[in-house]
Amino acid sequence: MNKKPILFRWCVAIVIIATFVFSIYPLKPLNFYDTLEDLASSQLETLKKENKSGDVKKFEETIKLAKKMEVKDKLYASTAVELAARKFGTDLRKYIVLKGATGNRDILGWVKGKAASSIRLGIDLNGGVEFILKIVPQTSLKDNKGEVVRASFDQQRDAAIEVLRNRLESENIFEAEISPIGERLVSLKVPTVSKEENKQLLELLKMSARLEFRAVHPQNDTLVEQFTRDPENFKTPAGYERMEMIRNDDDPDAKKRVYFVKNRFEMRGKGNIAEAFPTLDSFGQRMIILRFTSKGAQRFGEVTTKLTKKMLAIVLDGTLYSAPVIQEPILTGDAQISGSFSREEANRISKALMSGNLPKIQVEAMFDTAPTLGKEAVDKGMWAGIYGLILVLVFMLIYYRRAGMIADIALLTNVVLIMGFMATFQATLTLPGIAGIVLTIGMAVDANVLIYERIREELDKGKSLIAAIDLGYDRALWTIIDANVTTLLVALILVWQGSGPVKGFAVTLAIGIVTSVFTALFLTRLLFDSIGKWFNFKKMHMMRFFTKTSFDFIGMKKVALSTSGVLIILSIALLAYKGSSALGIDFTGGTRITYDYAAEGVRPLEADITKFIEKQGYETKVSYKSTLMGGDAGSKLEIVLRERKTAGGAEKSQKDQVGLKDKLTKELAGKFPNLKILSGSVVTIGGLIGWQFTKTAITAIILALVGIVIYISFRFEFAFAIASIIALLHDITIATGLFVLTSFFLPGGGIISLPVIAALLTILGYSINDTIVVFDRIREDLKLIENKSYKEIINISINQTLSRTVLTSLTTLIVLVTMYFAGVAAINDFILVMIIGVVVGTYSSIFVASPIISVWHKKIGVKLK
Repeated sequence: MNKKPILFRWCVAIVIIATFVFSIYPLKPLNFYDTLEDLASSQLETLKKENKSGDVKKFEETIKLAKKMEVKDKLYASTAVELAARKFGTDLRKYIVLKGATGNRDILGWVKGKAASSIRLGIDLNGGVEFILKIVPQTSLKDNKGEVVRASFDQQRDAAIEVLRNRLESENIFEAEISPIGERLVSLKVPTVSKEENKQLLELLKMSARLEFRAVHPQNDTLVEQFTRDPENFKTPAGYERMEMIRNDDDPDAKKRVYFVKNRFEMRGKGNIAEAFPTLDSFGQRMIILRFTSKGAQRFGEVTTKLTKKMLAIVLDGTLYSAPVIQEPILTGDAQISGSFSREEANRISKALMSGNLPKIQVEAMFDTAPTLGKEAVDKGMWAGIYGLILVLVFMLIYYRRAGMIADIALLTNVVLIMGFMATFQATLTLPGIAGIVLTIGMAVDANVLIYERIREELDKGKSLIAAIDLGYDRALWTIIDANVTTLLVALILVWQGSGPVKGFAVTLAIGIVTSVFTALFLTRLLFDSIGKWFNFKKMHMMRFFTKTSFDFIGMKKVALSTSGVLIILSIALLAYKGSSALGIDFTGGTRITYDYAAEGVRPLEADITKFIEKQGYETKVSYKSTLMGGDAGSKLEIVLRERKTAGGAEKSQKDQVGLKDKLTKELAGKFPNLKILSGSVVTIGGLIGWQFTKTAITAIILALVGIVIYISFRFEFAFAIASIIALLHDITIATGLFVLTSFFLPGGGIISLPVIAALLTILGYSINDTIVVFDRIREDLKLIENKSYKEIINISINQTLSRTVLTSLTTLIVLVTMYFAGVAAINDFILVMIIGVVVGTYSSIFVASPIISVWHKKIGVKLK
């Protein structure tokens, strides 16, 4: 029995679990005004007791006016409160105490955060907002006739897409959909937490983050005096422009200060900034600290040397924030931007500076997008996951009896912890993400199975239950750690180097690993120790799939390796044959048709429209949306499609696109007459996956494989590392090939999309976990078993872990098969790839990785680290 105090460990467990349970609240956004009033209630009570009824009345009148302005002027609640507070001169810091708040905007930003839901839902589950952004080409991208150079512009647009992606990731938004539309536009779909967030994101996206350091005219004070005296007849000196700077936004009497700033910059921030972050100065005013790269520091030193005893204007996106006098050359590589920033503004500017410069962007339209999955599909997916989880819980209870009950408690706690972690780190939850979480629970059973099978082995040796439990945990400890550290290593490298959905997947994977290890090693042990101390727990009955097996797995290595070789060759050949036709819209793009409609009664479900279009031979994505700004008001139906038989995703001519739209319009009108399509527009749309995204994903995977080699070489030996990598490449290649093969007999199947990529990454983690368990037993047996050949020891180890391998695969497949036959089309590809991957991964850990080691080593009793 673990000798550490049980009561203390229970306190630790309760605190950790309670913390994450608390972080899940609220699951839905709260009313902004109710939240504001609740947060201000204590201070209002204090003001009433101090007989300051005037202040209380001012607050109430401010809220009352804000509600009227919100309805009348169609404002966001926080914006309405800000304007109403400015009109009444209300200082919200008097009613809500917030450390470091410098104005009303800090208070309102904090309230918005408190009112937001705890977990961000993806576009598929909760909808979001779509921004149609126009990239304005720079003058340098135009030829002598003023025409935009197509190749140069495309390059700049692609770079802008990656900057946009980086900015969203700075807000912990990894599941955005970004794709080019036509020649000049970019579609950006973002899963927003609330409508309040739309405005913040819009401001972040519009910010070009062009930071310039410019010289101020040496005679600035004299010029300002002349301008003030006769502004109409004043002429600005050649080469300079007049700029205004407000010293304090929160002061209604704030005065504008005028500066005459050189048109040309002395230095730009682009490529020169290594770090940017907000802080407070000694007077409590917010500022942004800049740290330059080595090249930038050198250039900034030259500029400040040149302008010593003169003013240097700091201009960001055409706005003058400060113009300090340079007292002496600044050679440290640091600078600061002072200004009347709110906390949100300072954070937003810092993130924009760090994520890179954008070309000039115009927001052409803004749409409120409905969830891309209908409610029925979401409900089916949710219930499929719940049913799969219930089946795993029931299986564990039947197979392991009392110990299964302990495992079930740990698994349910794991669900709570994962949700709590996602809320804490503001991860985005999508339907494939839900499938991934349920899958993580299925895989989390593995640690419990490892421990229980170890306990069974000790009981078979005649050990007492308490001794068997102690030895079971001790001997399973490093196996669990090795298996999960390698998977966590993959996740962390993907977080570090990946972007977009790859990084989003990695965050969820890392969360699942941490919570699974905690519940398996800490919580279940605590439950066992508690039962052992307070109850008469002398025996532990368990079912058994296998007794002592003695299969000659290594003897089958020639057949197994030959079979694997053939499958790999066929998979590569199939992928080469299919080419880009195996890639989905996420990669190739397609044709986007947007319809105005006036549905009579209940509008058709997205899933029904999708099924109808797919029967016509197209891959498609269907979603509803409505305008939020400008343009024609009304409801819209968006359909993105690509012909399955068209390889390469070649752009269609305008005539072909119009013909496709007319054909589809007629078919939709016949199938869904109550949709009442009014008009439609058509445009070519690029893929969500650009070259920069692909490059970072490939880099991340290569680094993950290198990390696995280093770790396994350190913990085991180099031969084991090479065998692991070969097994991983084997699993990914064959799983991809078999999945693409399904396109020949499953309608609409076999198309590689973003969910499929997420599934392949999951296989990467699952497969290495499975392989490490077998390797760990081989290492252990090499030290314990004498007078046996290397081949015999490997066979013994595989047979010893066979029950665990089968049980883990079975529990994982229970979840996957349940979800697959629930028939949720949106995640069926994800689930199918995982089913194939689990089977192939289980096969490779037994018939591929281990035989490679046996071929590598032919001596008896090789010593390992």
